[in-house]
Amino acid sequence: MSRWAILPVVTTAFGLGALSVLSVAPLAPFLLESLSLSRVQVGLLLPAVYLGGVLMALPAGWLTDRLGVRLTLALGQAIIGVMVMAAATARSLPSFLACLMLGGFGFSVLNPSTSKAVIEWFPPRQRGVAMGIKQTGLTLAGLVGALSLPALALALGWRRALMLAGAASLLSAVLVALVYRTPRAAGRTVPTEWPRVRELSMFLRRRGVLVVFACGFALSTAQSSVLGYLALYAKETFAMSAVAAGQFLALSQVGGTAARLVWGVISDRFFGGRRRPGVVLNALMAAGAYALFALGDRLPVALAIALAVVAGAGAFGWVGLYFALVAEIGGARYAGLLTGVAVAFAWSGVLVGPPLFGVLLETTGGYTVPWLALSAIGLAVALTLPRPSPLVQRD
Repeated sequence: MSRWAILPVVTTAFGLGALSVLSVAPLAPFLLESLSLSRVQVGLLLPAVYLGGVLMALPAGWLTDRLGVRLTLALGQAIIGVMVMAAATARSLPSFLACLMLGGFGFSVLNPSTSKAVIEWFPPRQRGVAMGIKQTGLTLAGLVGALSLPALALALGWRRALMLAGAASLLSAVLVALVYRTPRAAGRTVPTEWPRVRELSMFLRRRGVLVVFACGFALSTAQSSVLGYLALYAKETFAMSAVAAGQFLALSQVGGTAARLVWGVISDRFFGGRRRPGVVLNALMAAGAYALFALGDRLPVALAIALAVVAGAGAFGWVGLYFALVAEIGGARYAGLLTGVAVAFAWSGVLVGPPLFGVLLETTGGYTVPWLALSAIGLAVALTLPRPSPLVQRD
């Protein structure tokens, strides 16, 4: 099986798993009304998923390196599917959040396993494009979810819509188990080559690696806030319907999908395989878009719609380059383990972002301060990430 044949399998698996577990974002307006949530409580939905992911991120990376991509990826997707379907039956907010947290356990394996697949199958000068394509699975899933789930919720109810989202992950688990194969060169690794968790210390002693992890935390704080609140922002600021607000969120996913592909190509062809310049430029683009969103209803609707695409590119476009950088720092042996640590840092940002955005929204009575806070985060990353010396040894 060729690397370009395996890539669609990995991308689809990543996308369907993400579609299931992140389906609460486009369904937020329905959940707000059905479960009688405050806007601060809406900000707990995504963090519940990512709390489970953070708790399991390091074990997930270790298991990926120890057991291989196929087994860990299929198992993770199965856990996601079961727990999202269980969430669809929950009758209270605590039980709903508990199901999402357990679904996050499965979500934790998606990035380490799919990133390891790219490292195993692709040479360095193709990894930027491959990682960008793989990461579009998440944004394409977000696009599909934003367009389909609100309409399904209107037609069938949000519980059945959520049930269908969970079923998608179960089907994907079967696909991975049947189709994915490890490349021969990687399959010859012997047990003595398995990484040990204590070997992480040689990476964590490097200041530049810690800066990369901190920037992932910051960028994920902004990304999760956009994902969690953009639909509500559109609905409350521009008086859009729930379906139209979902389409507004979908536009951001279009921008994020395009950005992941474009930055992958630019990184491989114009930056000599370097990943950080693209992440920095992407952070600056995000900062500008968030600052304009702070204008609220003073924005013409047509401009806000176009800005949703740009904001989505800024919020979601950095991820492929970021995880390519982390995986390359770790190399083939430590790619899964180091990606697991990076996921723990990045997803910790999700525990902070939406609740903080919600608190700022409630306390200030408007979206201006929350958007300006996200803009400041983008600027901070753009100033900080270029400073460490080269982190990856290249041929």
